[in-house]
Amino acid sequence: MALDAAERAYAYAADEPFEPSVGSAASPLANVPGTIAASRAYLANQRGDAEDAVRFASQALAERREGEWMLDAIAHAHLSVAEWLRGRLEEAERARAGSIAQWRSGGEHDLAAWGSYYLGQVQRAQGRLDAALGTYRQVLEIDVPPDRPVRPAVGVAYVGMAEVAYQRGELDTALRQVTEGITLCRQFVYTLPLAAGLATLAWIRQAEGDAAAALDAMVEAERVAPSLGVTTLLSPVPAQRARLMLAQGDVATAAEWTAESGLGADDEPDYPREGSYLVLARVLLAQDRPDPALGLLERLYGLAIGQGRTGSVIEIQALRALALATGGEQATAVSVLAGALTLAWPQGYLRVFADEGDPMADLLGRLVAAQRSDQAAADLPLDYLARLLHAVDANPPAVQPGPAVAAAPGLIDALTARELQVLDLLAAGRSNRRIAAELVVTVDTVKKHVGH
Repeated sequence: MALDAAERAYAYAADEPFEPSVGSAASPLANVPGTIAASRAYLANQRGDAEDAVRFASQALAERREGEWMLDAIAHAHLSVAEWLRGRLEEAERARAGSIAQWRSGGEHDLAAWGSYYLGQVQRAQGRLDAALGTYRQVLEIDVPPDRPVRPAVGVAYVGMAEVAYQRGELDTALRQVTEGITLCRQFVYTLPLAAGLATLAWIRQAEGDAAAALDAMVEAERVAPSLGVTTLLSPVPAQRARLMLAQGDVATAAEWTAESGLGADDEPDYPREGSYLVLARVLLAQDRPDPALGLLERLYGLAIGQGRTGSVIEIQALRALALATGGEQATAVSVLAGALTLAWPQGYLRVFADEGDPMADLLGRLVAAQRSDQAAADLPLDYLARLLHAVDANPPAVQPGPAVAAAPGLIDALTARELQVLDLLAAGRSNRRIAAELVVTVDTVKKHVGH
């Protein structure tokens, strides 16, 4: 291993004087033992080994000498990632913010930009989309000197803003921002933000109904993503691709990925691999296996709620609601969904629900009906529910319908008053989901009326 070799070599060269051209304070190479420890912390984080990462980062901090601010900033950055992996989000945010402040003070704006992307990820894990957006915008305001070309590292801020815009259903804004971000991120070697941008582009294309373009973007994202073996939290693209396969109706490919990843419904999941386990839960639901999905989701929920990770809680609760509904517990499902939406609406979350497709549309219809009849577990803003319904309405079907079947000749029974009402709404261009919301019935009921 290269770090072991460096450690051995340093033992022979420790007494040789060395002064970096930028000064010892700004160069981690002025302190080789500290830099080796910090590098080991980085590798441990990539493996998802937070405990080793904390140990090595602490060792790097113990090795630093007075005034070595660059080594201090790097060690705290690795400590921040380790705390993030452990689900200690407040500690992760504090450590990362300290590193960013040091880099900006030292004029290292590229490092500050990259660090801000991670900070935004932590804030999103807390369910704070506004804070994450502010972090990304700060990169553009502080780290882009006036009258100078935009540096490639600023692309990470555009990628981060696009992720927030997509989650809020602002597809045009997200597309504009992610296009800018991808163009800039292609210019540097650090590929994680580029992979993230391409994955976001894939979801935008999927939401627009262009499945082929979505898959193309995701395939490229997987090609440039960090190598296999990096924990899901730091390299989410493989899990994102499996989830995209599900959204496009390819359950077999997604199920194969979960099996190859060694995931099981009876596992005790951890936060670094949460994204992978959420894909597994979706696969189980697609296979009509709500009981194992619900058990897995309940364990994920307990972990997330205990660590105060609101962003995770929202997504897990959305899936728990779907699992409960699939298992026939409709009233409980609506209540759980209402709880997730109560957390989500102040920050404008949309796509975390809308991307679940028809099953979520049916459940949202039930919730709207319950709220209109004053039987809902929560009183949610009607404009937010309307935007949610619109986002779900705009979703393309997971599997394209087959060719139309010609109507058989014969006598036709007269339509009921309700069926005539549905017919009027269809003629006015309403979708099944919108009709269900307006008539305060389920989508299944509307489909039966349409069939008649």
